[in-house]
Amino acid sequence: MRLLRFVLPFALLAAPASAQFALSDDLRLDVAGGIQPRVGFGVEDGAADDTRYGVGLRRARIQARVLYRDVAGVEYDVEGGSGTIQSVDLFAFANLSDQVQARVGYVPVAQPRGAVLTPYFLIDAVDRATIAERWMAGTLGGDGRDLAVDVTYAAGGTRLTAAVHNGSGSFARDVGNYREGISSPDVVNGPESDGFAVSAAGSVEVGRGVEVGAFASTNSAAPDRTSRAGRDRPRGYSTGGAHVYWGALPGSQPVRLKLDALAIRYFEDGQGNQVTAGTSALAAVRVLGAGEAFGRAEWLWTDAGRDFGLGLDADVAEGFFTAGLSYSPSAARGGPYERARVTLAYHFRASDAFDEAHLVLLQGQLAF
Repeated sequence: MRLLRFVLPFALLAAPASAQFALSDDLRLDVAGGIQPRVGFGVEDGAADDTRYGVGLRRARIQARVLYRDVAGVEYDVEGGSGTIQSVDLFAFANLSDQVQARVGYVPVAQPRGAVLTPYFLIDAVDRATIAERWMAGTLGGDGRDLAVDVTYAAGGTRLTAAVHNGSGSFARDVGNYREGISSPDVVNGPESDGFAVSAAGSVEVGRGVEVGAFASTNSAAPDRTSRAGRDRPRGYSTGGAHVYWGALPGSQPVRLKLDALAIRYFEDGQGNQVTAGTSALAAVRVLGAGEAFGRAEWLWTDAGRDFGLGLDADVAEGFFTAGLSYSPSAARGGPYERARVTLAYHFRASDAFDEAHLVLLQGQLAF
């Protein structure tokens, strides 16, 4: 009964997928967004303050897209979950053909499928896989976005993307490769990245519900977040990975399976190349007619320069386990699974570097 009291408001507030407004004969405004309230309780073994609980907003996002005759436009996404409005995406785009789109601005560049290429409202549990979050933290940052120019081809279940980007993973112009005008006395010099990044990703549907894909990137910009712990020396890196999904979207089929693998090799910094690699496996089964029970197991290895072999020589090995249940009132009424959803998840962490930890999260979702 208590679960129904929590779910019912989300069912009543289920909204259209997006709102469209005609600005003129040539211009249209599309507005979409979502909100994710969350309640959590965490326990960390061995810590002085070993429990924490609280309530808050994981995300509160609005997306506005202005289109000119469905040929070109501008998109701006903002996030207000922290109480302060922050920019998420800001880019211009042009549809070069029915299959090809080009973008320029601050965008989610080619990266692991399980990172921000899986939108927040389509996350399987309450958070993305830990290996994807760690990948973002050690490369482009938690937003997984960068100032970039990219081109995407999408047709017949195939999607290919290539990008050239600053590599800093920042909206700030003074840490990228942005150049001021000729009137500036500092045309060539001044704060900027030492290099830039090139990334590519692709996926193809090879059967009913089956998606296979891969990504690769190299970044010589050496953003500050790539410094080895205890050393003030940012590093460039190369990275890659692959995924196989049978049922990519929550609630899309009775049984879903997802496998992800990724690795980062940081360039030598005087102590040898460092490799970080991870794998993630998720299984989900439809329950209660409009719900899913899911479980996810993950492993992450960090190697500081020795031979790398599936963690056998890793300096730090970590394991993560997630299990839970999600239910969609909107799907129960014949609508999209992601429109209104409530998810209860348990997380466990075992690590060579950190104390064992347990986390229970209850999260609601409204997407429109």
